[in-house]
Formats: sequence, C-alpha cells, structure tokens
Amino acid sequence: METKLIIRWITRETTAIAAIRKRFNLPYYTTLNGWTPAEIKPEDIDVLEECARIGFFSIIRQKWCKNGGQYIFTSR
Repeated sequence: METKLIIRWITRETTAIAAIRKRFNLPYYTTLNGWTPAEIKPEDIDVLEECARIGFFSIIRQKWCKNGGQYIFTSR
C-alpha cells in the first residue's frame, strides 16, 4: 500500500525537480502553499528520504485526501 505524504520543495532547480517527479511519479503541480501531495510506494521510501537528506525537498508526514479537485490535509 502506498504511503501518503507531502513534499515541500527546497530546491528551485527545474531539472532536478522534473527528474524527481518523474522518478517517483509525483504530480506536476503544487498546492497554493507550495506543497506537492504524493503517494509513494514502500520500496521507494528509502530513496525518497535520501533525496530529502541531500536537500532537494523536505518530507511532511501528514495524511491528505482528495475531494473532487480539492486537497484536504488532515493532522491525524
């Protein structure tokens, strides 16, 4: 089962962002607050965390759901 989490981009390098989005199948948009909701496969979590340690983005471990065209971020 995929893990739902949120990516907050730190880097502004467009080629790095595009490569990371392609590798982890992340959507090509962000919310108004600059977050990218993501569903990550269990086998990709370690690589994703390594990218975060390098400093491309930070991981916000917060659950979310999509209601139509609107994302709802929950704190539980």
